[in-house]
Amino acid sequence: MSCTAAAALLLSLGGCGRPARPTQPKSIVFNISEDPHSLDPLLAQSDDEQQVARLMFDLLIDVDPHGRQVPALAREVPSTSNGDVSRDGLTIVYRLRHGVRWQDGAAFTSHDVWFTWRALIDPRNDVASTRGYDLIKSIDTPDPYTAIVRLKRAWAPALSTFFTYGEHPVPIIPAHLLEGGGSLRTSAFNEHPVGTGPYVLSTWDRGEQLTFTANPRYYRGAPRSPSIVVREVPDVNTDLTMLRTGDLDWSLLSPAQRIGMGSAPGIRFVFAPFSGFGAMAFDCRRAPFDDPRMRRAVAMAIDRARMSRDITHGQYPVVDSDQPPFSWAYDVTARQPSFAPAAADAALDGLGWRRGPDGMRRKDGTPLTIVFATFPEGDTAVRTAIYVQEMLRQRGIAVSVKKVTVAQFYLPKAENGLLMSGGFDLAYLAWRTGEDPDDSDLVTCRGISNFAGYCDPAVDALEARALIVTDRRERKPLYGEVQRRMAVDVPYLFLYAPTYGFAVSDRLHGLMPTPFSPTWNSYEWTKD
Repeated sequence: MSCTAAAALLLSLGGCGRPARPTQPKSIVFNISEDPHSLDPLLAQSDDEQQVARLMFDLLIDVDPHGRQVPALAREVPSTSNGDVSRDGLTIVYRLRHGVRWQDGAAFTSHDVWFTWRALIDPRNDVASTRGYDLIKSIDTPDPYTAIVRLKRAWAPALSTFFTYGEHPVPIIPAHLLEGGGSLRTSAFNEHPVGTGPYVLSTWDRGEQLTFTANPRYYRGAPRSPSIVVREVPDVNTDLTMLRTGDLDWSLLSPAQRIGMGSAPGIRFVFAPFSGFGAMAFDCRRAPFDDPRMRRAVAMAIDRARMSRDITHGQYPVVDSDQPPFSWAYDVTARQPSFAPAAADAALDGLGWRRGPDGMRRKDGTPLTIVFATFPEGDTAVRTAIYVQEMLRQRGIAVSVKKVTVAQFYLPKAENGLLMSGGFDLAYLAWRTGEDPDDSDLVTCRGISNFAGYCDPAVDALEARALIVTDRRERKPLYGEVQRRMAVDVPYLFLYAPTYGFAVSDRLHGLMPTPFSPTWNSYEWTKD
């Protein structure tokens, strides 16, 4: 699969650095873009790593292709109606399946749930996020099949976050192998993982491929395919060739790749809405984009409908919000500035950025030159930068494109991550959201993923309220108001609501990608 790094979507990667080893005829083969840095699911830094992890590890609660929560290691979904969620939202009871075993034969118990939580909040472990888990006061384990989560205070996203698809998915890891072993980062578990999932890692040929064999102890029954091979193919578009030659059974393709592939014999396309968005982040921390009038002027200079049409062939429709259109929190009334070149010119003139004899804009003798940052690995990301550069040039704005590898793009400020360090004026942002509409990390003043550096106390207050009230009917209007305020202030110009397209061999059956994972049901895959 060509997937995203650091939760960046819209990357369509392919290729292979070396000839892959032969596989068994019934092995199911897909591709990822790079060698995983770790196979511990709590340390996953990219979509690729998360998809590989789902072959080996399970969540307590999963989500099906229709967006419905379904039991996984928990035998039922907690709710107020079944009595497993207290009325005050402070207690959640997870009732675990009996008879589940780790791939080494040890029994899965509630202690594993407790240990996973403790590993997440252990400062020695550089996990992607502890959001929500740091609000847990305790996890009681009165018996091997019951885990009782007690919260310090009510937190609305809890049911859609804990041990399921939060902003970063959290599968359960084995206490009997990791407890007392120090930092997860230094553990041999990174290369020799043991999960409860349907497939067991058998070999890892670094830079080439990972091979998995069916787990005979899997609690849902033996997987239907004997093995899965994950090829590491970093070169763009090589996956098209591999699909045509039968060396891949499925791959995530960009819209441009899908169109380029045409109607290849023996290949069909399976689509799934993506829980995330593609956008441009303005650097609100410094001039000129600390002024919302400037952000709106530039937004009116960009023809988002044309980019959706030309770059994605309509597969990624224009969106005006960071909430996916399929989310219950999506507000259809939120509208960011539409393409209006004459209005953009008038706004720029009014802000003092006037055209000179060469057609380019200056203010007090200083040219309006901005830096657009993107990552070279993504076809959609690179083409978006090219289109924006040309559209803004027509409005008299000079744009230089700065390409930074996706591995550096999303790192924290302390690690010189481009987005958090503010080394840009505009930046292409690809972001995966969690199952819950909580977007406070992205839009609040102190949000850890507030790439735009945006700060509005009114938005902070709305977000804080939305995290306290647990009734969806109360939360929805709060998120609606956030979306409308963001549409006016435009710290992010939202571009695309992606629908992912998976090229699938006609020999492969059972691939049913969800908005969160294409590998969630790998145990059901079969191959002719």
